[in-house]
Amino acid sequence: MCGVDWALIATTGGGAVTTLLGVVAGGLVGRRGQDRQWLRETKAAAYRELLREYTRIEFDVRRAYLGQLDVRELDWPRWGAAVTELTLVADERVAVAVAGLSEALVDAERYVHGGDRDDARWRTLLERVAAAQMEFINAARHSLSRRQRPLTARAGGPLIPE
Repeated sequence: MCGVDWALIATTGGGAVTTLLGVVAGGLVGRRGQDRQWLRETKAAAYRELLREYTRIEFDVRRAYLGQLDVRELDWPRWGAAVTELTLVADERVAVAVAGLSEALVDAERYVHGGDRDDARWRTLLERVAAAQMEFINAARHSLSRRQRPLTARAGGPLIPE
């Protein structure tokens, strides 16, 4: 025979295949980690943008109720854009929460548009908006990290009916 050491060839070949499998597996795991990090960062950015737009539109709805802003001047397209952007990365719970927040804001705007000035009804609408905001915040927090516990107190300032 040619004197080929088959044990050496098998060992070398086995080592090469094992190394190659390790590189492929490591690449897949690394890419998966990068994808998760990208998704978490993208979600956080979308949630921040939505909260910025929430603050703006909620404040403007209140100003319209107080007669400081014409209700027809409310800038809903910016809110809609933030909601649409969020739907690209949102979990189902977050999407449901933002739908509830949108509905509460629209109901408050409709009330203002109707011209009524019942402070008790207005306060009820604002409380519904605040509850929907908390539901969104807690859903978003949970979406970003399952270890985050729900907030029980509102952050970001009170809704002041004035």
